[in-house]
Amino acid sequence: MARLRKLLVLALILTVFAAACLSPGPSPSSQSRPDHGVEVLVTRVVDGDTAYVRFPHGSVDKVRFLGVDTPETDPARNRPYEYGSITDLICLTKWGEKAKEFTKASLQGRRVFLIFDRLSPRRGYFGRLLAYIYLQNGTDFTAELVERGYARVYTEGEFTKKGLYLRYQREAESRKLGVWSCEAGERSPSVVIVSVVYDAPGDDADNLNGEYVLLKNVGESAVNLAGWELRDADGNSYRFPEVYLSPGAELRVHSGRGINGPSDLYWNSTVPVWDNDGDTAYLYNSEGHLVDVYRW
Repeated sequence: MARLRKLLVLALILTVFAAACLSPGPSPSSQSRPDHGVEVLVTRVVDGDTAYVRFPHGSVDKVRFLGVDTPETDPARNRPYEYGSITDLICLTKWGEKAKEFTKASLQGRRVFLIFDRLSPRRGYFGRLLAYIYLQNGTDFTAELVERGYARVYTEGEFTKKGLYLRYQREAESRKLGVWSCEAGERSPSVVIVSVVYDAPGDDADNLNGEYVLLKNVGESAVNLAGWELRDADGNSYRFPEVYLSPGAELRVHSGRGINGPSDLYWNSTVPVWDNDGDTAYLYNSEGHLVDVYRW
């Protein structure tokens, strides 16, 4: 009888052991999910580091991803030296667009976790929530933006992950990933917008040629501007005729009528082109690529 009891106990132990071995157990994803996060639905991605989210009770709020900063998608809003030594604003804009595409593909329409940081205020200067973004599988998406080179670390703020994120950034920069490829010596445009005289002396409508855009060739070779375009924020455009701009030479594009010359061109507009209270001048080359931006 005693021997039978021992056999039964041994059989029970083996059964439990086998069940434990066969059980899949908790997945790595569920183990790594944050236990103090707020689960929300991403309803709309604004850009690479900002999105609207809906909370379980139905309210919607705007979230700025804590600790990171992706380039702007508007060239006029990017600034030289904001991302290390990068001065190529067109290259920054390209990666701002790519960062937005990546964030939208990864988050929009999906449930994520917001994680707040004890060193950071809950809301920023513009009233947006400041939080890390974690995916359902436990991935720190905010860190991933830095690791992939879509974002720089926002060192202007204080947050507990700053040191970790800076290590990710140094690695991405050393490998010239994403935005850091803009440091790789890509050629900047040789023709730039030096200034825009948007408020002509007197009444702008009576002095259209007193309103002009000043361009300059800062390169080492002449540029044929045939097919290039100058546009304003409303989409009005001027197409350049065949005119060669020598190295160091300047060219004015006046809003009114006149006879084109080597240093002066005329838009032939009958009304002022540039808004005095704020506008943007965009310069495109003959292939349709954005070359320079001037904003006021």
